[in-house]
Amino acid sequence: MSKFVSRLLLSSALAFAMAPVAQAQTPPPEAEGADTDEGGSDIVVIGTRRKDRSITDSSVAIDVIAPESITATGYTDVNDALRTLVPAFNAQRLQGNDGSSFVRPITLRGSPADHVLLLMNGKRRHRASIVQIGTGHSSTSGSQGQDFNVIPPIALSSVEVLRDGASAQYGSDAIAGVINMELKKQKSGGSIIGQVGEYFSSGGRTYDIQGHIAVPVGDNAYFNLAAQYTDQAKAYARKASHAGAVALRAAGIPGVPEHPEGNLDPRYMAFKSVWNAGIELSDSLELYTFGNYMTGKSSVTFGLRQPITAGGLNRHGTYANSAFDLSPAHPQLFDLTRVYPGGFTPEFGGHLEDFSALVGLRDQDGPLTWDLSARYGTNTVDYSITGTINASMGVNSPTSFKPGSLTQREIQFDGEISYELNDQILLFAGASHRKETYVIGEGDLASYLTGPLRDLPAGSNGFQGFSPEFAGSFDSNSYAVFAEVDADITPWWNLSVAGRYEDYDQFGTNFSYKAATRFELSDAFALRGSVSTGFRAPAAGQVFGTSLTSQLDGVGGFILDAVLVPGSPAAQVFGSEALTPETSFNMSAGVVFTGLDGFLTTLDFYQIDVDDRLLLTPSRNTTAAERAALAAINFPNGADIQQVRYFQNEMDTRVRGFDLVSTYRHSWSDNASTDFSLAVNYNEQHLRGAPPPGFSPAIVTEFERGTPRWRGNFSTTTKVGDFGFMARAVHYGSWRRLDGATFLPRKAVTLFDAEISYTGIQDVELSVGARNIFNIFPPDRGAARARAGLIYDNHSVFGVAGGFYYLNAKYKF
Repeated sequence: MSKFVSRLLLSSALAFAMAPVAQAQTPPPEAEGADTDEGGSDIVVIGTRRKDRSITDSSVAIDVIAPESITATGYTDVNDALRTLVPAFNAQRLQGNDGSSFVRPITLRGSPADHVLLLMNGKRRHRASIVQIGTGHSSTSGSQGQDFNVIPPIALSSVEVLRDGASAQYGSDAIAGVINMELKKQKSGGSIIGQVGEYFSSGGRTYDIQGHIAVPVGDNAYFNLAAQYTDQAKAYARKASHAGAVALRAAGIPGVPEHPEGNLDPRYMAFKSVWNAGIELSDSLELYTFGNYMTGKSSVTFGLRQPITAGGLNRHGTYANSAFDLSPAHPQLFDLTRVYPGGFTPEFGGHLEDFSALVGLRDQDGPLTWDLSARYGTNTVDYSITGTINASMGVNSPTSFKPGSLTQREIQFDGEISYELNDQILLFAGASHRKETYVIGEGDLASYLTGPLRDLPAGSNGFQGFSPEFAGSFDSNSYAVFAEVDADITPWWNLSVAGRYEDYDQFGTNFSYKAATRFELSDAFALRGSVSTGFRAPAAGQVFGTSLTSQLDGVGGFILDAVLVPGSPAAQVFGSEALTPETSFNMSAGVVFTGLDGFLTTLDFYQIDVDDRLLLTPSRNTTAAERAALAAINFPNGADIQQVRYFQNEMDTRVRGFDLVSTYRHSWSDNASTDFSLAVNYNEQHLRGAPPPGFSPAIVTEFERGTPRWRGNFSTTTKVGDFGFMARAVHYGSWRRLDGATFLPRKAVTLFDAEISYTGIQDVELSVGARNIFNIFPPDRGAARARAGLIYDNHSVFGVAGGFYYLNAKYKF
């Protein structure tokens, strides 16, 4: 703890050292999102039911990010923009990790995606259909959260990040915090943004165009439309060398794939759209609606399956001879080298669709207000895999398969009412009903069939299809009632108390509470803090989801890995039990300093205790007896499964740390100013109590040290006349990477970004910039995987493709 305190004092000193005598009055845009032309303001929607709270008035830590700050990151993906601007938030880019390559895993304050609730216009968003199986880290594997990358950034007036537990206010999943995406609510005007960019040395050329228009529909209505189209090519490790492929080419074997090592960033094409509309039916009554539609395709290349042992890497099992060749069931001789003489690299694809629609009626005028709404949301991924084989089918196997689909559907009805007494006390109450449906769509027969050559790998190699035993539709219903009181006890003391009672048909009932307070010691200093409990019911995808995939073993071979349904007969072979909800206890305390003109600092400590934390267990090797037991119950490929995992409530955990945010604006002259921004997050994760079965000392160490404890960014944005100059440093502290039974050192790294912009043309803004300007790549995972072309860590916390340069053009009308 002494190191913790000393590092905190060092960070605080650095923040306050940035504050010379100020002249400007306006906080920087990154701090408060004050883009009045595009609908932003410093008034927050989340964390409080009051309508007059700013980030400095709030009792809890909230970041408000303006749309121009998102654009200045050079990213067109909201995940990456938030990762750059909010150190407590991170989003991994996984290069070939099945569904996790398509819907990226995120964390907030070290907590997984399903501990972070996503809202749009203050209303809950539906979950993604993909469960995060392949994140490469035990603390995040198995989460099923929302997809943050389905909304065009140009549609946003601000993004609010509540860094505090809020289950009592917003329900299940808000254990670590809440992120709210506020949509523009303009009555006229619009803008178009285009970008073209490419990695310095990895390819991945990207074209992106976004547009927003506010359609004039009269003084009493607004109608906003926004859309985005993105086309991103794959990025490749051009310095990679696959030892097996090199040896095959040297031997004159034809048909060796061009990129046997697989890709870095995946291929990605997407169209995203969103609407936000409303009409005033009377002086106080408003009918409103908003929603989105997204469709996209993404694909990743899996590693090479070699036809023969070469270059020190093993022949793949699909090329083995079968004892059942020339049998009545398969009278032909199956020779896979006739199909793929130089080996094959399966191409795994996902067709993603996301749709939501919400309609509501609200009365927001006067001391008594109310809001009634209904929403529908669905997220689907249809899988495909090409350039592969079901070896057990022999000569009758196709080379392309449809392994099935995953769908998450949600319907929610919500009613809220509030009453304000004398501008000092707000009473709030509500009720909601939510129904979740999770659908596992059956794959085509060849994708899961065990053919006549049953001693060869069965199913589509790389990702096996969902068989009828796995497929189905599964429902979950929940009901909630909730209330909150927010009172100004004195002009300098605010207190709020919230409570929520929830009833899940599968998991029973729960009561969560929260108390938050803010003491204003002076005009310059305020203290704030909160205490809360949280609750998260297991998602349907965690309760019912399953998969069979091939995992690279590091020497050219592949291991058949199964994720089993918790408590199912197959999982019971390994001691699995049915799932139960997670519960949490949160504490936070902080200080707000606004003592100098143009300068703002907030420092918030936090601790999050989670009991019965739901995790995907580490992969464990199966025994011959266990494989026989799986085969005896007719589990698909039961006799060949070498590793198994399943969801389980296995441990109690603690996350603790602090967030420091400082912003300052200095005016040099009437047409020159500089905005400074410093944000630091320190986060520790600990296991409370004895480790569960299967958690070796190495896995415990990875759980606690497998992600950086330190994250931070420092940026300056200088405007001189029509020119703007941005420089940013993004820091990732050291961490420990578990690879097998050993740890690979991961040193701290700082990435640097820069951008130059020009606004001298009326209604036009041009900018050119670069991210990671020194083209830093993550280290490799050791010599064994480097021989297979994996020269960069595919689970890096900061990306795998190096530096990226881009050109942006924006036109406002």
